[in-house]
Amino acid sequence: MVGVRIRRAGVDDAEIIARLHVAAWRESYAAIVPREALAAMDVSDRAARWRDIFHAQEDDGASAVFLAIGEDDEPKGFAACGRQRVERVEAAGFAGEFTAIYLLGRAHQRRGLGRALMGAMAKNLIAKGLSSASVWVFRDNSVARRFYEALGGEETGIDGEWSVLGVALPDMSYGWRDISNLVAHQ
Repeated sequence: MVGVRIRRAGVDDAEIIARLHVAAWRESYAAIVPREALAAMDVSDRAARWRDIFHAQEDDGASAVFLAIGEDDEPKGFAACGRQRVERVEAAGFAGEFTAIYLLGRAHQRRGLGRALMGAMAKNLIAKGLSSASVWVFRDNSVARRFYEALGGEETGIDGEWSVLGVALPDMSYGWRDISNLVAHQ
């Protein structure tokens, strides 16, 4: 992770986050999400959604978005976290949620950047009194599942499903009862 810095993102970063989001989905989910859905993703639409997310965060200090910037001043990835949004996951004992983590290009994976982003999110959640968290992942995304397992995430037994263009995509959640171990990776 040499030469990469992580900083808290704000509403002025919505366009950057949107570009990263669309590019990462198209790369990471090409074998999972219908091609038409990936092609239909629009950066300006995503930027508007991210601006809405940033404005909603103003009322909730636990929510945060982090941006990873390379030594070339180019964005390499982002991550977002906040309070648990799913009642049944919260009832299972996971007060926080890692809502997104995406790296741009396979070249940035397996270099510690994902771990550092997870650490930044964990540190933020702990500072807001949330010591446990979960994350949702497509069941067929073996790369992401191995990443979460390597960081100590355990299957919660709570599954879900996304529907994209009428195609059901099963997802599942991983959880950490104590996210303090993730901070060491920051």
